[in-house]
Amino acid sequence: MLPGAINPQWGAQLVLGAPGSLGWALAVNAALIVTGLGLTAVRARRRASAIATAVALLLVIGVVAPHLLARAQSFSIALLPALLLLLDRRPAPAWLPLVVALLMAAWANLHGAFVIGQLAVGAMLVAELVAWRRHDPDARPGTLVLAAAAALLAPLANPAGLQLLVYAYAQPGLEVVRSISIEWQPSWPWIPVALLAWVLLGLLVVGRVARRGAIALREAILGLILAALAVTSIRHIPWFALALAPLLAEDIDAAFRARPNLAAAVGAIRGPLGGGRARVTLLAAGALAVALQPLRPGLPEPLARLTPDAPVAIADLLDERLVLGQTERILNEQVWGGYLDWRLGGRIETAMDGRLEIRDRATWVAYFSMMDGRDDPASVLAAADVRWAAVSDRRDALTAALLAAGWRIELDVPDGLLLHRP
Repeated sequence: MLPGAINPQWGAQLVLGAPGSLGWALAVNAALIVTGLGLTAVRARRRASAIATAVALLLVIGVVAPHLLARAQSFSIALLPALLLLLDRRPAPAWLPLVVALLMAAWANLHGAFVIGQLAVGAMLVAELVAWRRHDPDARPGTLVLAAAAALLAPLANPAGLQLLVYAYAQPGLEVVRSISIEWQPSWPWIPVALLAWVLLGLLVVGRVARRGAIALREAILGLILAALAVTSIRHIPWFALALAPLLAEDIDAAFRARPNLAAAVGAIRGPLGGGRARVTLLAAGALAVALQPLRPGLPEPLARLTPDAPVAIADLLDERLVLGQTERILNEQVWGGYLDWRLGGRIETAMDGRLEIRDRATWVAYFSMMDGRDDPASVLAAADVRWAAVSDRRDALTAALLAAGWRIELDVPDGLLLHRP
């Protein structure tokens, strides 16, 4: 934690790191993903057949797969479908505002994507007001007004108060964030991680044409908002895919009814996935996915795939060399900061980590200038009492400048280089 920094996911970090076990963090993460996808399947199944739901979920999983990492974002992957499942109820139950308030208050302390939940409730409110004006007997505008107020105000129950909301709404537009992190950049269709999202968007458009625009107003409003966010930022792709999965399942169901040969080619869900055993099968699959996670660290690397880009060997040597009870400062690659801090705890103070938004542009410019070997990095590091540097082997200019100033290479491995100033 840095003084004055806003951390919107402190709650998630406490939960994931509670016992200090990587297996625990992976198991919690798996449980969140299983919950999010399971609730999305429940929403889709209420509107489409089992086979159409299965086909839709396969595509949705393909779209969100790159985002299913062990990180705080997994809480949003679980909580957004939970909120949407509540908002799907018509007429809206009287207890909805209270449940929305509790969910949003928890969400705001777990992950910054609680803003998507606020947008979802807002979209439902607009649609409910329109339904009320059209004399829909199921319309409950008063309940949705209270739910929207709860969604707006409940996230204020966090350590940073209003500052957290200002930060969360401004983050996607921060120049420093968009310039450094690829996941906050536009999701162009030629980017592999975004291609399937464009396929999903295309299928939804085709569905609207084939079904002559059949879509509920609340779904249309939310869909347009989330599609716009997904196009402008890779980070927002999961919300678009999870929210519109039921609509995709409906479209697939309609296509199967219109083309029986297509439905026959795909087949029906029978056997273990049919009848009353479907829930048992799905629960068993979810339990297996969760139970596998604590075992992953001990599996062969191709199966574990825990920290494929982390400087494991560098962290091992630092673990041996750093003095207990002392804190050393280190110049490090930004993408390694979180891992080094996690491995070495209070014995090391990293230069940069994944919290892009808590530093201003001038700090980032100075950091990258140093990493490129400009502005006499050895003198700057000496003045800041930095004695270690963990850098990529591509930092030739920086490495040469430090070696010329008397630094020594302590470790040269495929992970990168570890240098030390005597």
